[in-house]
Amino acid sequence: MSDDDYLMAIAGVAENLAFLMPTGPAEGDAEPWLVQVQVQWVGPDGTRGRIIVALDRGAAEATVANLLGLPPGDPPCNQDISEACGELANVIAGNLLPVKYGHDHEFHLHPPQRVTVAPLAGRTVVRLALVEGVIGVAIDGDADNSRILKAVRVSPELRA
Repeated sequence: MSDDDYLMAIAGVAENLAFLMPTGPAEGDAEPWLVQVQVQWVGPDGTRGRIIVALDRGAAEATVANLLGLPPGDPPCNQDISEACGELANVIAGNLLPVKYGHDHEFHLHPPQRVTVAPLAGRTVVRLALVEGVIGVAIDGDADNSRILKAVRVSPELRA
């Protein structure tokens, strides 16, 4: 998969769930992240991984305001930021796994957890620019497509 495939999935979630306005790939490597949320997953054959979603202040505050219906100018509290950004991260993770590994596999997501803000690192790191700010996503896992495909391959005769 290309970074564009990941960015399209992230943009779709940002736009449809949080009513954010994506503008394309974000330039640069470092952002002043306000919050990072980790979603761990378990896939076929015991494969494991995690997706970390990072939001800068503008993206985080807009996500909270749009998901929780806060009045304009009302600053979000820490719990509101954790809950709204956790929900966004959970849906992003659920949409990225099929992009990375295909739609024929079942993944179990752990509840989102807020983690210490750090530079994003992983096998795949993408950043999406928004009118409101930036969302960064790091995808990491011990899975590869050949292992997952082998774990869940079912003959056509058994599918009927």
